[in-house]
This record gives sequence, structure tokens and C-alpha cells, in this order.
Amino acid sequence: MIRRIKGTYDILPEESIKWQYIEDIMRKVAKIFNFSEIRTPIFETSELFHRSVGESSDIVKKETYDFIDRGQRSNTLRPEGTAPVVRAYIENKLYADPIQPQKLFYFGPMFRYERPQKGRQRQFHQFGAEILGSASPLVDVEVINYAHTFLHALNIKDTVVKINTLGDQSSKKKYKEVLKSYLKPNIHELCGDCQHRFEDNPLRVLDCKVDQSHPLLLNAPKPIDYLSDQARYHFDHVIQGLKALEIDFEIDSNLVRGLDYYTHTVFEILSESGQLGSQSTLGGGGRYNHLVEELGGPDVPAVGFAFGVERLLLALDESLQNKQLNGIHAFFISL
Repeated sequence: MIRRIKGTYDILPEESIKWQYIEDIMRKVAKIFNFSEIRTPIFETSELFHRSVGESSDIVKKETYDFIDRGQRSNTLRPEGTAPVVRAYIENKLYADPIQPQKLFYFGPMFRYERPQKGRQRQFHQFGAEILGSASPLVDVEVINYAHTFLHALNIKDTVVKINTLGDQSSKKKYKEVLKSYLKPNIHELCGDCQHRFEDNPLRVLDCKVDQSHPLLLNAPKPIDYLSDQARYHFDHVIQGLKALEIDFEIDSNLVRGLDYYTHTVFEILSESGQLGSQSTLGGGGRYNHLVEELGGPDVPAVGFAFGVERLLLALDESLQNKQLNGIHAFFISL
């Protein structure tokens, strides 16, 4: 008997109802926030992800599904949704549309070769949104509010928004130098992955799940302490905006996210319900002001987020227990 490939799964009728429910809420909230759907190919040229996500990122080094096609071209099954959206934005000249900024959302399968775990398979699904064309800190607030509203509409409770800033490019560069100088004498005390990241991507050392309680990381210098005046202004206004909307948040000075293209605001939304176990992150995102230009487009700032749908389903289990998703709407009785 031929079986499904490890890390994939079948969505059977009793489960597909839940998926339809999430998609329905997703589209309703997108309409409220005036986001339009974009659909990109499942595979792209490998260069797109190597240039955007970063050669030193764990995704590119360990997890991408790469293949050579019959034309001897290197292709990759998409491991995340932002880079394809940016590629489509540039190629189709959406930056020339009279309506700016562009507000786009997407939904679909992604692929990463990693150890299958609760809420994350090798083929998984993401719902994400991007705003391209505005550098305003209030747009960061809008994106976080959009993500927060979506969870509220799904009735997913007990969540917390964790937020940090990496600063602009000059702040980020300065902080990397300070962090490397701090870590270098004792880097051997951290796990093997951290020792590799130290050379290629030192910011990712802060995000280590193995050594997150190690004194070396707890006492490390923080990005927020090395911000330029402009970066400080940006982050202060994001915080003010979140407070104005009464969105509960925590500043996590070790939060950096795993992709190289982030600048300024980064954030994650975590579930505290216990349904997801140690994998409590529902989704996250941040600002990426230079990615469009780095991929051959104009100088266009942008910000976005993505949710793992499988993790949303785990968080939904509790709220859906008493909800009849496929109930009968009406009875006709013949007398």
C-alpha cells in the first residue's frame, strides 16, 4: 500500500469543515481591513528565497525543498509567503497602482524539511498579510491590530503580543557588532547551532530555544539600547498606537524573528491556553523596509505577518467543541 509522505497529512471531511470556518473568518476580517487576496506559485526560483530569507538562515541552510527541473533551473517549494508576494509586487508593477499602499493577503501551503511536530508538518499552511508602500509606524500598528482582530474573530483567547525593534539598518549593523563582541569569549558555552549562527547570523543566537535561559543570553546587550533617533521615534509611536487601541503587549528584548529581511518592528503572538504545548507561537511578523529594493524593485517600505493555520486549528479546538459548524439551518416537516 502506498502511504502519504512523512510530514504531510490528509484533511478529511470532518476536519475540512474547520478549515472552511477559518477561511471564512479570514476573508471577512480581510474585507473589514480592506486587504485584497493575492495568489502566488507554490514554487519559485531558488534565488528568490536565498536572497530574501538569507543564506545564513536556518530555513535556507536546512529546510528548503530544492529541485533542478528539466531545464536545469534551480527551483524551491516556497517555505514562506512574503518573498513570493514581494516578487509578484515588483514583477507586476503594483507599486505603480494609483491606490497606495498596497494591502494584500494570502493563504496556502508552504514547505519546510524539518522534524514533524505538533502543529507543524513539512507541508503546512500559512495565512499572511502585507502592506507595501508606507513607512509610517501607524501601519505597523494596523498590521498588529489586523492580526489581533483575526484571532478575536476566531474566538481564540489567552493570547499575548510580544514586540521588539531591531532598528533601522545602521542601528542593526551597530548592534550586531556589539553582540558579537559580547558573545565571542563564551560562545562555546552555547549549543552547536548557536555557535554556527554566531558567525553567520548572530542575532539568531538570541532566539535560541535550547539556551534561552542561559545567563549569557539573559544578560546580553539588547537591540533597543542601540537605536538611532529615527528608529527610537518609530518604535515609540508603535507603542503609543498599540496603547491607544488597548492591545495588550509585552516588550521582549530578545525577540528577533528568524528571517534576515526584518528591520524596525518585529512581533509574535503567542497562545497561553496550553493547547499547543511548547510550540505556543501562533504567528508573527514585522517590518522589512529594504526587501523590495533588494529584490530589484523600487525603494518601498513594507510590513506584514503570517499565521500557521495548523497551530490556529490546535488553538481553536477548545472554542469549537460546542460550536456546530455543519448544523442544519432549517427543518421542513410534512404534516
